[in-house]
Amino acid sequence: MAALFVNHRKVKEFRHTAHVQDMLDNEMYARYRYTNGGIDYLEDLLKESLERMTRRNRALTVRQMILITLRFFATGAFFNIIGDSMGYHKCTVSRVVAQVTEAICGHIHQFVMWPDANARAWNMTEFFKKAGFPNVVGCVGTHIRIQAPSEDEPAFVNRKGFHSINMQAVCDIKGKFTSVNASWPGSCHDAHVFRTSGLAAKMTIEHVAFSDGVLLGDSGYEHEKFA
Repeated sequence: MAALFVNHRKVKEFRHTAHVQDMLDNEMYARYRYTNGGIDYLEDLLKESLERMTRRNRALTVRQMILITLRFFATGAFFNIIGDSMGYHKCTVSRVVAQVTEAICGHIHQFVMWPDANARAWNMTEFFKKAGFPNVVGCVGTHIRIQAPSEDEPAFVNRKGFHSINMQAVCDIKGKFTSVNASWPGSCHDAHVFRTSGLAAKMTIEHVAFSDGVLLGDSGYEHEKFA
């Protein structure tokens, strides 16, 4: 007598996100680098765009999508590791991270803004109080370490010998981003990245004198001379 095998569809188990509503802020921050209030804010901010992206698939809530993405951002682990720890397939993790990242980037101009005249003046005062260096409106430059890419790998090796994205990021005295350019591989020189950026063009027009404000960077950046 032939055996009869019946395939039962596996029920999805969202292990990690099922109990997060009971976590305290310190527990949430340890896992996601955000408190409960911060995640509530992200959910309200991204809800409309994420619901529009996932109109055909209601399996995951907006909050679950955000938690998956924050877990990836917080740990930098492989998608299959994130998926195994939270109860999702790695393909789901990959799709969700891409969608949430796109939604976040859609709000960049709401949060990353070059300071106006009043904000620049305040930054100059605060930088001088903290470091004794006059007329600084921001600090520039950083490299984001990445895994070796499969294409054009040598272009991403920076002068310190590791793979990176040369992210021209400017922060004010509070550490808040005021300008971001993440378009260049790690081998590109800092001075070239800045010289070809929109920020350099803006500062050439609006910051013609030392008193108008300067950016503070390391030796990789050219020293600007004022008349």
